[in-house]
Amino acid sequence: MSVIKEAKPAHREFELDRAVLFSDAVFAIAITLLIIEIKLPHMPEKAPVADYIQLLNPFLMEFFTFAMSFLFIGTFWKWHLQLCRFLQHYDDGLIHRNLFFLFFIVTFPFSTASIMHIGSHFMLPLYIYLFNLAGCLAGLFWISYYIFQRKPGLAVAGLHMEKELLYQRLKYSFLTMSTGFTIITMAYFIFPENTSVQKISFFVIPGLIFFNHFRLKIKKRNTLRLVHIGDKSSSS
Repeated sequence: MSVIKEAKPAHREFELDRAVLFSDAVFAIAITLLIIEIKLPHMPEKAPVADYIQLLNPFLMEFFTFAMSFLFIGTFWKWHLQLCRFLQHYDDGLIHRNLFFLFFIVTFPFSTASIMHIGSHFMLPLYIYLFNLAGCLAGLFWISYYIFQRKPGLAVAGLHMEKELLYQRLKYSFLTMSTGFTIITMAYFIFPENTSVQKISFFVIPGLIFFNHFRLKIKKRNTLRLVHIGDKSSSS
């Protein structure tokens, strides 16, 4: 009977590096694919200058969507990098959660391209895009919960304040997007003819982002105060 030997620490570290590098490659490919579909429109030779804006409107919209998606993927990569900074070990549970997160990173070029087909009576591309954002944030929060709450042994020792603040940031970001996505979707299904309610629902996500921004600042201030009190008590 064959026995699988436990990998040596150096081999485990190499395997962890491979997992991180694989994730970085997925991010790089997804960002590259965002720009592939963007092309300058055909400009008629004798088109007046006044018509340039109208001819360039689709291109400008595509570029704006690309820039917005680039910003989102870049932010997700930064948070993923911050999570990886705390890792010292890994297991199958972490790999599965990371693959779940990367699935939504891979689908980002598709959801970005689909949003160009949005219309007043065709909102499916918007739902796809928001669902993609919520899926990415769900994956990041799931990873952070697994590392910091369920399997803290996977993370390096110490740095409790940094871990808690990152965990809270990812939790609030996921709750913000999932709540906003749910409210926007319900507004269109419950009030299909009421455009005022539908437009108001779009302000839910910015409002929650603003609220959670200050909530995190208060959380950080309170955490720093507790650390400062602990340092003073230990020194005395």
